[in-house]
Amino acid sequence: MTFRFEQSQIQIQKLALTQEMRQSLDLLQYSSEELYAFLQEKQVENPFLKIKVKPLKRQPTKDWVEWTASAEADSVQLSIMDQLLDQPLSIECKKAITWLINDLDDFGFLTSSDEEYAMWIGVNTQAIQQARQYILQCEPIGIGASSMSHCLFLQAEKKEMDEIVRNILSNYYTLFIEKKWQDLARVSTYSLKQIQQAADKISTLNPSPMNHLRTTKTEYVHPEADVFVEQGKLLIRYIKEAFPAVELDEEYIMQIQADDELQTYITAMKEQVRLIDKQLLQRKETLRLVIQEIVKIQSTFFTKGFDAITPFTMTELAAKLELHESTISRTIKGKYIHTAFGTLPLRRFFSQRSTMVQDEGVSVDRVKTQLQQMIQSEDKSKPLSDQALKDSLDQQGLFLSRRVIAKYREQLGIPASSKRKRFD
Repeated sequence: MTFRFEQSQIQIQKLALTQEMRQSLDLLQYSSEELYAFLQEKQVENPFLKIKVKPLKRQPTKDWVEWTASAEADSVQLSIMDQLLDQPLSIECKKAITWLINDLDDFGFLTSSDEEYAMWIGVNTQAIQQARQYILQCEPIGIGASSMSHCLFLQAEKKEMDEIVRNILSNYYTLFIEKKWQDLARVSTYSLKQIQQAADKISTLNPSPMNHLRTTKTEYVHPEADVFVEQGKLLIRYIKEAFPAVELDEEYIMQIQADDELQTYITAMKEQVRLIDKQLLQRKETLRLVIQEIVKIQSTFFTKGFDAITPFTMTELAAKLELHESTISRTIKGKYIHTAFGTLPLRRFFSQRSTMVQDEGVSVDRVKTQLQQMIQSEDKSKPLSDQALKDSLDQQGLFLSRRVIAKYREQLGIPASSKRKRFD
């Protein structure tokens, strides 16, 4: 076998993103808050850049701003230690408590055995048991429990709930939580009605004590536009602050006595301002174009609500506007519009068609909404089976298989009919 080396030329097309193009793409996907942070950073770098439109400074109101609370695990350990300040703790016990409260899981439980903790910390099991008891005395009740059932039992005990509740939590928790209530009734001699009453009481308890030890901070979401109906017409009012612009600080430039070297620097800074202003204008035009098209396609939503969302994908919008799908994705990222049904992310207006329904105008969202409404209004003593849900949807012209209904129900977080049944 012989090998022969040859030279050949192959022509390929490859798009190399320039720094200017990368910055333009970044600006497109920035939310209002991120965009202002970027412009303020550039203002520090470039003394000739002036931001024309400033961010919202008025107090946020319910009309324009909605907020989301984000969990901030700020000082769980400190909260527990504060509650134990006056306790006569030995050095070993303090060491064990410090270690244990740093091992609390996301629910606030300590799931390892005393022997394991003793080995890891280097103390005896008696110190671990003592440390556990001190932690269990802390608020909220249930922090430091060994399991969910233990946590709920401690709360039930604190609230002096009846013996049936406590017995179910301590001896029959698995049957109870899996809703095998017929089996539970047989082995415990409790009636189904008594088990249902116990379940109603247990539902008032807190399954995750850690949540009470986390503080929340408020993050405000500023929409890019307000969409409303006036005199029968659907109108869009763009929020000026969501579309900032920049300009040259001409007064500052005129004050400077520039030599050749400084003049070169000023020219470069002027060009940077011109470029950013051009990119902001492109961002504004693209975002407005996308919002206008979304409002046009989803016009029925703004009067009828989520049930009326039209099946529509980013791919279809990209083809309609003759833009790349990645451009659409960047444009809608972190952007919101204010509607009569709340302040919603633009991403919420895209919905896949339900390929299981003959009518192409039916979205997955609409099918799920129908399912949710049917289940909410069902007789809880005789909840609708997936077959019954299918039959009801068939009558509405929404023909789906029982398997698809079960899939959508699970995606909504709704348990099967056997788990929804009440025994009043």
